[in-house]
Amino acid sequence: MIVRSLSDVIAFSPEQASKITVAEGDHCRVTVWCLEPGQEIRPHAHAGDHVWVIQQGKGWFLSQGQEHRVSPGVIVFAPAGEVHGMRAEGQLVFTSVTAG
Repeated sequence: MIVRSLSDVIAFSPEQASKITVAEGDHCRVTVWCLEPGQEIRPHAHAGDHVWVIQQGKGWFLSQGQEHRVSPGVIVFAPAGEVHGMRAEGQLVFTSVTAG
């Protein structure tokens, strides 16, 4: 079992979006992403479902040429093979759970 506080793992980088692995198991991985204003996770697709939960800040979920506004409390589900990405408006923190 792993129990972590979000405040203990948040780490921003001026060069690129930060991806901090919190836990990894046989069937899923939990990461925390920290993006500075304007940083982006370019839209991409791969195997495995994704659940993204926005904790801090505002930005845009990018999918199949569309942009969806996100803010704290928003949950995004991207099934395996679906294009997904994120762009930060201000400092943005979200947790990603990847299965598969």
